[in-house]
Amino acid sequence: MEDIFYNILWIDDEHEKLSGTKGRAKRNGVNLIPFKSLNSGMDELERNYPFYDGVLLDAKFFENENDVKGSEDTYNVHRAKERLLQLKKNFEVFVLTGQAEAYEDKTFKKAFTKVYKKGSDDEIDRLFADIKLAAATQEDTQIRHAYKRVFDVCTEKYIGELAGQDMLNLLKVNNESNIDSHFNAIRKIVEDLFRAFSMFRLLPIEFVTPVVALNESSKFLAGKGADGSLFTEKGYQHLEETHLPQQIAFYLRSILSVTQAGSHRSGIDLHVKTIKTPYLLKSVFFQLLDVLAWFKMYVDSNPKTENWIKVDEIAESISEQTAELITGKVINLNAQKGFAFFQPDAIGDNVFIPPHLVTNHSLQDEMKISVEIEEYADNRTGELKNRVKRILN
Repeated sequence: MEDIFYNILWIDDEHEKLSGTKGRAKRNGVNLIPFKSLNSGMDELERNYPFYDGVLLDAKFFENENDVKGSEDTYNVHRAKERLLQLKKNFEVFVLTGQAEAYEDKTFKKAFTKVYKKGSDDEIDRLFADIKLAAATQEDTQIRHAYKRVFDVCTEKYIGELAGQDMLNLLKVNNESNIDSHFNAIRKIVEDLFRAFSMFRLLPIEFVTPVVALNESSKFLAGKGADGSLFTEKGYQHLEETHLPQQIAFYLRSILSVTQAGSHRSGIDLHVKTIKTPYLLKSVFFQLLDVLAWFKMYVDSNPKTENWIKVDEIAESISEQTAELITGKVINLNAQKGFAFFQPDAIGDNVFIPPHLVTNHSLQDEMKISVEIEEYADNRTGELKNRVKRILN
């Protein structure tokens, strides 16, 4: 069984000196996310409160991150508590302090009932035990631990923390109300997923900028249709080695067919309004959870990157395979300027060989070669001329 960690927002202006406390917290299953000041810590908590399981404060700390030593104030811990009461989530507040006037003050302890002394091993052990006990009762915490594998994907390394907030909200849905916004939330998570594919160089950047092309991304990653025909999307073909597993490709098609906005959604909306259950929503959402768990396993396995080819490269390759080759020999090689001429074995004019082909193929006079010839327009005169395009030797 994987270790369970509790994410605790910690405000202490001297947290950088307390590496021992951070390490001890880790060993006790507590992940302390530290901030120096009231505003930096509380701004983060107000943005991302679903991510956190508890709050740990010093009795004195800065108001702003760039405040100077000596400006710490106990007033800030009370302001932090006031801001905590405005959140949609209730947090038990813990105070870890070395300030005797706070630890021993009865008035302070009435405002903050969970106060622990810095430097005391027994007190710190009790603190972490109490933090975990309180955090374990949080509904959000219980959900995140129950679905740990998919929430592990909701970090900046993979699909981002905002996706985790959307997932938490979706896991709490138990009726059909506001179903359209829930479908939109699922679609946004798929967009985050496709951006992550691109970030890991498993999807060309053109598929996610300036906006995410959902259908094209899904088809490109799948690589081919049910009949085995290869997809060509945005001028790219995905090479077979990194095509999505069949089940994952099916899930993505299913998710997008239900959650995409457009004319086909009218039938989906009518179904939801008629049957009045959240089950369709939950079915595609749980398919997405399976995709996310697979995605982390996949990218952690270091798959081959940029495994695709542009369609014009494919066309060029086909052209090379089917082009008519003419046999002959190299003549009049100009060593100073690097060019040469091709004399065909059959009747016909000699043809110019550009310097880069002479160098790349180490051509010498009288060397037997086979070439493909192309027509081009002279830049200066506009006159149509012939030159060697490709050499086999």
